[in-house]
Amino acid sequence: MSSLDFEEAGHKLLKIRLEQGQGMELCVMVLECCTEEKTYRSFYVEDSTSSSLIFLKTLFLQLSELLRIKLLNEKLQDPTMEETFESIFPKDHRKNTLFSIIFFTKIGLGGITQTLRQLIAKRKETDSEDELRDEMVMKRRRKRG
Repeated sequence: MSSLDFEEAGHKLLKIRLEQGQGMELCVMVLECCTEEKTYRSFYVEDSTSSSLIFLKTLFLQLSELLRIKLLNEKLQDPTMEETFESIFPKDHRKNTLFSIIFFTKIGLGGITQTLRQLIAKRKETDSEDELRDEMVMKRRRKRG
């Protein structure tokens, strides 16, 4: 199958008539394509679109039905796959991380965002410590000046 962009690919995938038991094969194929994301980077858009969010929602709900949350979460937490899922579960900026957490929570899959939630909590602690340290430095400077 070939497509000009991700929306066309998504529509083609949704039109495929699968026989009994082939659902998992399609999910595996999509995940394998995701592992080649760097190769096909131009295939994806930087910003989320309604089509891409609907596609992700459908894909992850199907995966959760087929694998159940526990096994899906184990596969998503596999350290060898971390780079593969970086665009879906971003850790680069707080805003992106929160977007992912909120998205998956709204579609009923908040359980797969526990690692991201822990990262946000850890960053809050670090930010609080940094703010406290900065405050102490400012007080010292005021006393000296």
